[in-house]
Amino acid sequence: MMFRILIAALCLFSIQVKAQVNQNKVDSLKTVIAQNKAEDKTEAYVRLIEVFEYKENDSADYYTRKLIQYGKRTKQLKPEIRGLLIKAKFFIQTSTYDSAHYYYKKAWAQLESFEDYQLKSIYYGDQGVLNFYQGDFKQALENFSNALELAKSNKKKDDVLTFLNNKALAMSYLGQAETSIDVHEEAIDLAKELKDSTALGRSLNNLGLIYEDMDALEKALEFYEKALVIKEKHGTPQDILNGKYNVANMHRELAEDIQDTVMLNKSEAEFENLILEAEKENYGKLVLFAKTALAQVATSKGQFERAIELYKPVIDGALAQKDNQTLRVVYLNVGSNYFELENYQQAKYYLELAEPFIVQAENPSDSAKLYKNLAKTYYELGEFKKAYEYSNNYQKASKTLIDEDLQEKITDFEVKYETEKKENQILEQRAQLAEKDLEVRRKNAFIYGSLALAFVLGLLGYLIYSRQKLKNSQLQKEHELQVALAKIETQNRLQEQRLRISRDLHDNIGSQLTFIISSIDNLKYRLKDADSVILDKLSSISAFTSTTINELRDTIWAMNKEKISVEDLQTRISNFIERAQSSKDEVQFSFSYKNEGPDNFAFTAIEGVNIYRIIQEAVNNALKYAQAQHINVSLFTRDSATYRVSIVDDGKGFDMLNASLGNGLANMKKRAQDINAKIEISSNQPGGTKVLLES
Repeated sequence: MMFRILIAALCLFSIQVKAQVNQNKVDSLKTVIAQNKAEDKTEAYVRLIEVFEYKENDSADYYTRKLIQYGKRTKQLKPEIRGLLIKAKFFIQTSTYDSAHYYYKKAWAQLESFEDYQLKSIYYGDQGVLNFYQGDFKQALENFSNALELAKSNKKKDDVLTFLNNKALAMSYLGQAETSIDVHEEAIDLAKELKDSTALGRSLNNLGLIYEDMDALEKALEFYEKALVIKEKHGTPQDILNGKYNVANMHRELAEDIQDTVMLNKSEAEFENLILEAEKENYGKLVLFAKTALAQVATSKGQFERAIELYKPVIDGALAQKDNQTLRVVYLNVGSNYFELENYQQAKYYLELAEPFIVQAENPSDSAKLYKNLAKTYYELGEFKKAYEYSNNYQKASKTLIDEDLQEKITDFEVKYETEKKENQILEQRAQLAEKDLEVRRKNAFIYGSLALAFVLGLLGYLIYSRQKLKNSQLQKEHELQVALAKIETQNRLQEQRLRISRDLHDNIGSQLTFIISSIDNLKYRLKDADSVILDKLSSISAFTSTTINELRDTIWAMNKEKISVEDLQTRISNFIERAQSSKDEVQFSFSYKNEGPDNFAFTAIEGVNIYRIIQEAVNNALKYAQAQHINVSLFTRDSATYRVSIVDDGKGFDMLNASLGNGLANMKKRAQDINAKIEISSNQPGGTKVLLES
């Protein structure tokens, strides 16, 4: 089995995702820097550096140097230390690890005695990432633990979440997989509390790492793909490239597992694209990882010599960057390829090169694979004592494995020693005892691991469900609020329009009609000795104008109201009847109202004015044409949508079949239709006429 590189979801403390450079923001920050307020300048420099980060690295580096110079010039430690830490972080991103160590050493020389939570947490956290990338997982764990302790003591929950994730990864790489799951669970609980989707993506990625290390490849691919979706929305460019690498690597391993040539070729194309993207982002570490993966594809195809040729530039790059993590992988894989070519001397050479890096990393899984390969190589070279020694080392390393071997069937390892028979018997007994012990531990660990993973998956499912439910509820409430506000705004605009029109009618047309009446009265006074026909004509015009004013007032009354209560309508009808009775003394009028519904019954403005106009038209018709002695108007309401209006007179009536309907009757029917009401007109000769309007 080839040694593989797993990319973890680590987080550099001060990295944020940046879009294109916002010139307005740049100008604003430069203005702050130009001012004399020292407490604002450091943060302004940092924000300015973040604006240019990933997009214009030269500008970012320029302002970092300016920040360091500002600290030295003003003899302030904080800006100088902050600038040194940012410089070190840049070198981590470009895999220039020696330079990163140099700036961390300079920063610590001043920071050690300087109490500042932010600076020390950045130092420990980012220094831990540097250690991790170089394969020094023990030192990485120490730095992550220091950063976590600082964050907890200062109650910085966002930072606690970051350092929990990083600490769990370092523990996993040190073979403390079972304990690391507890730390992952703590991180997931905190991510749920903080509603941090980016942290959730890191947790999903790291659960994928655990599954991959257990050889549950399909499950690992599922978690990597989920993590990649979140990274593409919220992650840095390096986060996204790491996620793509993990997905491509799973495609490669699955293709090897099922011997699928098509899928293997697909993963090869994915790695080639990743190299181009990583070079564009100046992400040197991923370039080495992707090139290593291409070499592993060649090994899977049985192209061992081509694989070795692909590994050689990777070795050169890793040596230049002092990337111990990549070196230990490549040396071991090159040694494995030479073993397959039966070039055992070269295999021995590269495996021995890998040994100090793997011993330094203190990862029992890595150690077991190295010792297994060395034992096989020494056996083929006839160095049986060495083979026996490394076989023993392999057995000891295997005993310390827990979760990373739960899903992996360890290949039976047999070495025939040409030594004394007693030594062979002892070795065989030890191998059998170790295998039995490993089987028992595997079964127990599988049960505990399955329970832990089920609990983690349950928490993740509940977290995703809760977030989606809350999001849907908020969207629904926002939509309802927008609809309500739009409705209110429309109603307000309509009411303002009605008020404006009613004012115009009252102030302009009303005053003009009043002026006409006044002018006619003056004419009548001056022409009091004129012909009676002229005076009658003037009186007729004056009366018509007065009627028009009354109708205009009725229209303004309706327009000024959004709702018309029954009391308002009753008052209006009563006033109209009083005016009608004053013009026809011989006609007896009556008006009645009965309510069997709620006290607050009201009509819309359109309903109110149309009912009033129908009553007006019916009464005027009875006065003009029916020669009625009695006219009765009644109004009945029941519930919020039920009403009935009747106008009855005892006049001479008309022939419903032969009479031609005038504008008045047609208008009444049209008004009833506008308010979705039914109108019935019945008449007998003689016997009077009845108009019935119902909702």
